[in-house]
Amino acid sequence: MAAPANDVKQQVLNALTHPEAEEGLYLDNFYYLHEEDERPRVEASDLEILDALKALIEEDKVIADESGESVIFRLRKD
Repeated sequence: MAAPANDVKQQVLNALTHPEAEEGLYLDNFYYLHEEDERPRVEASDLEILDALKALIEEDKVIADESGESVIFRLRKD
């Protein structure tokens, strides 16, 4: 069953506000956590997470840094 879009957006924001995400997160960091990670896992499919990230970027809450090999998602700090 698909997670409600607003719930996924809130989970993404919760993950990005965690101190471990200060430098941003790669897409897989939202749903794949290492044993030592303390930030919350986003309980959604990668497609649902991407949709939430797209909506948050459009709302100007998240930025996508495409300057490296992989995209890094960060909270907008303006």
